[in-house]
Amino acid sequence: MNEKLMKYIDGVFSNYEDEHALRELKEELINDLQDRMNDFKNQGFDEETAYNKTIDSIGDIKEIIESISAQARELKQITKKDFSAINLKNSDFIGVIVHDGKFDSSDLRGSDFSGSDLSNSSFKYSDLRNVKFDCADLTKARFIAADLKKTSFKNCILNNTLFNSSDLSGVCFDNHTLNNTSFEQSALVGTSFNNAVLRNVSFRWTEVKKANFDGATMDKLTYAVLKGSNANLANVTVI
Repeated sequence: MNEKLMKYIDGVFSNYEDEHALRELKEELINDLQDRMNDFKNQGFDEETAYNKTIDSIGDIKEIIESISAQARELKQITKKDFSAINLKNSDFIGVIVHDGKFDSSDLRGSDFSGSDLSNSSFKYSDLRNVKFDCADLTKARFIAADLKKTSFKNCILNNTLFNSSDLSGVCFDNHTLNNTSFEQSALVGTSFNNAVLRNVSFRWTEVKKANFDGATMDKLTYAVLKGSNANLANVTVI
């Protein structure tokens, strides 16, 4: 990347917050401008002339940047919104704050909620396959009759979260701390709780024999329920 061109782009974006959407725009712009500058040089223009022609070719992009930045700020502050029964496939919800939100009966496949605060939000009857909730706060969130296959919950807060009557096949909860979390009547085929800490976690009416609890730590009541359901607890610590 041309150093002078890079400094110019950094300067254009320097007055705006480091938003995900702006990072994507900046990356696309950098690649596009480098290609344009290379084209000008291939046409026989010297380095300085090629640079000037490249900058002139994009005009004033500050209006576009400001628009995207404003949208990102607004999205981060939305609260108590209803997104029910909407096609939201592959949506960017990174870092949003949606307390008491409703995402019921919505198609959210492939969407990204990484780093979001979704406390007390509802995801009833929704398609959440391949969704990313990494580092999200899902305290008291409700996933009822939801399709959660291949959904990612890395480093989430899952206190008092309900995963009832949902398909969690193959989902990874390794190394999580789960407090008062519920998995009642849910599918847990290949679901992993390796090295997780489980306190007062409910698995009533759930098939747990095909879930993995290797290295998990759990309270006596959770252990008793899982043991009574024939879960494999060979390498579990009871507290």
